[in-house]
Amino acid sequence: MGNVDRSVLRSTRAHVLVDTDRLGTGGEVMIDGDTEHHLRRVLRLRDGDVVSVTDGEGRWCLAVVIVDGNALRLEATAPVVVEPAPIRTITIAAAMPKGDRLDWMVQKVTELGVDRLVLLHAEHSVVRWKPDRVEHQLARLQRIADEALRQSRRVLRMTVDAPVPATDALGRFVVAEPGGRTIRGGDTAVAVGPEGGWSASELAVCRDRIDLGPTILRTETAAVAVSALCVASER
Repeated sequence: MGNVDRSVLRSTRAHVLVDTDRLGTGGEVMIDGDTEHHLRRVLRLRDGDVVSVTDGEGRWCLAVVIVDGNALRLEATAPVVVEPAPIRTITIAAAMPKGDRLDWMVQKVTELGVDRLVLLHAEHSVVRWKPDRVEHQLARLQRIADEALRQSRRVLRMTVDAPVPATDALGRFVVAEPGGRTIRGGDTAVAVGPEGGWSASELAVCRDRIDLGPTILRTETAAVAVSALCVASER
């Protein structure tokens, strides 16, 4: 379905995320009012500008902006391209850093190409969400990830998973820990801990350990470093 060089995404005026049912096989690409407002009033797109549109599930196409009075719509100019999901997905698990550092971490690992981010409640974690705030916080972080998808021209969405106890998750992950081995190809599920480090019980259940170097890294820095190394070895 389409055979377009993905590098064209770099040159479009904007990258638009829509629901799957709004991205048809041709003709008009349906956008909601908020998206129209953003394209017209914030990005100030003009008639004839070329944008890219994706559903975040690997389907994307090029479209042209058509301005008709006070309305803006998108018209597909090429068939929908379908990119398959990667054979091996990259999952990063991370203890939650404080304040806006969590937002920054979500943004950067999305830009780098991570497929899934699992948030952890580690024994030495400072940040813990109240149960009645989990849904709200997840939705907020997913919006940050989706904005990073648009900025980085991704066509596959990164998902953010609700926090789970580290001891319940680490059996599926290689963990970043001093004294471990060097990261290598095939390390596609890696966990980074809180700045207070992993507890003995958490290290006891991990699958393996990797060393990120001699310095002490903030949680979000370690997450970005691991993400870059994993993506570079797999993509």
